Amino acid sequence: MKYQNLRSFQKHLSSAAPHHLCRMYFVAISDDFERAQAIDSILAHLGNSASRFSGVDCDLKECIDAMQTRSLFGETVIVFDEVEKLSKDKQLLLCKHLKEPAGYVLFGARSKTQVAPVVEKEGVVLDLLEEKPWDKEKRLAEQMNERAKRAGKRLAPDFASILFERLGIDPALLESEIDKLICYVGDRAEITREDILAISPASKVASLWQTAEDVIWEGGQFPQIDSSSFHGLIPALRSQLHLGLSLATLIEEQCPSNQWSRFLPKIWPKTLEKRSSQAARLGSVYFQKGLEKLFEIELLSRSTSTQYRAMLDLFRAQIHAR
Repeated sequence: MKYQNLRSFQKHLSSAAPHHLCRMYFVAISDDFERAQAIDSILAHLGNSASRFSGVDCDLKECIDAMQTRSLFGETVIVFDEVEKLSKDKQLLLCKHLKEPAGYVLFGARSKTQVAPVVEKEGVVLDLLEEKPWDKEKRLAEQMNERAKRAGKRLAPDFASILFERLGIDPALLESEIDKLICYVGDRAEITREDILAISPASKVASLWQTAEDVIWEGGQFPQIDSSSFHGLIPALRSQLHLGLSLATLIEEQCPSNQWSRFLPKIWPKTLEKRSSQAARLGSVYFQKGLEKLFEIELLSRSTSTQYRAMLDLFRAQIHAR
């Protein structure tokens, strides 16, 4: 079964839990924060601690063994995120072992994989990869409204358009901003336009993007970082690293520049010229190392550490070390 609507998927979980949940779920969402939330919503119904694996550094045999091993202390629960990082051969091997897992297996990915269609036949897939921007905005607006309602607050009619204009549509930033506004208004029942304009920064997304560019390409320093900024900065850093890795690889493989457009997002010619010369100087190993270290600090932030500035400083020191 496949869902391409988050609300429908949530209704499925509510109606299926606790005794009729599927053995396998696949969550395909490009945004890391939202994907983690969706996986956590499934885990909330299972109630067991999960063994976690990642396609970045996974021992596939260990993962397959875990999927096929029954636990003496309740149901086995496996979470396997970033499946898209596995090679095609490893994805095919994983697919061969998806029949009748010993417990529950929850997969996550940022992009399409060979594993999702197999899970769809045996379990449930939530796929938001092709969600239209206007549908995402509508969904995020509804989620913010519901979050405010649970806190006993009403939101101004035009709250969504103001926040989208000032913060973009980054789910982690928006959720954090609603929580901040709820605290800001105190006992008042309504969050007004004036409240949003008073405390919501007008250029946070732009600032985070500029920070990511400065750190990755110029070796710049991180500013003071709070929780919402940290989780908004991670995707911006990853985007710059992916761009750099693509450019450096194309240059190292001597791919003609007139063919680069097939592998790169649309970039202004002057920006492309500047970034390509920087990528050639820094090399693909630099960007690959950056992606690995970024994954490590993101994993830390989701488990135990809340020392966001320290984690980012560690990340910067590691990628710029020679």
